Amino acid sequence: MKEYHADTAARTLLQLLVCLAAALLSAAALSLLAPWRILMWILITVFVGTAGILCGVCLPLLFSHLRAVVTSSQVTVYSGVLMHREQSVRLDRVQFVQLLTGPADGIFGLNFIILHVYGGQLMLLFLSRKDRIELMQSLAQRGVFYAP
Repeated sequence: MKEYHADTAARTLLQLLVCLAAALLSAAALSLLAPWRILMWILITVFVGTAGILCGVCLPLLFSHLRAVVTSSQVTVYSGVLMHREQSVRLDRVQFVQLLTGPADGIFGLNFIILHVYGGQLMLLFLSRKDRIELMQSLAQRGVFYAP
């Protein structure tokens, strides 16, 4: 049995992108809504507050609860913050595996593996490059192959 956790580099990248989006939206509100100062400050407060909640609470909670467990016969993904979700797939039911990698071969933890099964799919999200390579080799040894 092997357990895989979401890569913290992906969480950091998402936090940076959320903060950048909040800064850009706040700058746009500052420049475009200068005549309407109350509306401008309300929007800036909403943008900064939302970014703070997402970066400080939501993303860390989401990434701390996201994990995948691979055994000799099945793959189970655990996720969710308020409502915990557990999805399992038997390896003998997997038709093929789809691999999605982010920029620079997933250096930022943007590696996703999708297991396609009869009637659905199971996604393993935000894997590190090392975990992705190890998991793909492990699946290939069990007869589950990558389909481009």
